[in-house]
Amino acid sequence: MAKLTFLGTSGSVLTKERMCAGILFEDKLLDVGFGVLTNLLRSGRKLGSINDLYISHTHSDHIGDFTGLVWAMAMEGRTKPLRVISSPNTAAALRRILDLQSTPSAWVKFDITFVKPEEVNVKSATTIHDPENLAYRFQTQHGDLVYIGDTAKSEKTSEFAKGCDLLIHDSTFLDGQESLAAVTQHSTARDAANTAKLAQAKRLVLTHFSPGNEGAERRYLAQASAAFDGRIVVAKDHQILTI
Repeated sequence: MAKLTFLGTSGSVLTKERMCAGILFEDKLLDVGFGVLTNLLRSGRKLGSINDLYISHTHSDHIGDFTGLVWAMAMEGRTKPLRVISSPNTAAALRRILDLQSTPSAWVKFDITFVKPEEVNVKSATTIHDPENLAYRFQTQHGDLVYIGDTAKSEKTSEFAKGCDLLIHDSTFLDGQESLAAVTQHSTARDAANTAKLAQAKRLVLTHFSPGNEGAERRYLAQASAAFDGRIVVAKDHQILTI
């Protein structure tokens, strides 16, 4: 079975309990927001075991540790390539970030290749979010995993996630915070649950919680459960799930 480790479950900024967006999925890292590198090292996972880095979009809570990850890999003497999967616009931004942060090319002894999802046979879809955010769908022997980073509520995402075994969905806000969700192009726990219901997903994982809602895990679960009767997990840092 494939294993997932949540390395960051906060949105916007890290908190005492949660780092920003990041999930370890076999040899892949899905986003690398602020604090994810710290939790990755604390997990005991060797950086050399990571082959692919999937980036949803360029908000700093999803890419804040990108340069740090590259530098840490270089410090360990990495020589094998690192493949970064994203949209072309995100790839251009990441290249620019490495340059702006004065990453010494002679010191980094491994190639960083930027490719589009279709080049590695991974399905993707653009969500309702600015800047452009890609959702990803991974096929495994035990069912499909769908990762939806930042998105406003949308029936499009439920079509993309149709029939998946595990849906990881942006759940930044709670009931009563719909106006915040709309202006920031994020989802509430209930929005995520409605997507899971329409998609007929087997399991739903809520993540990317607003720091202003710290400690409201029971409310997230209750509001999602009102719309989706499948299994729901309110993710926390270092939590491990399988698919």
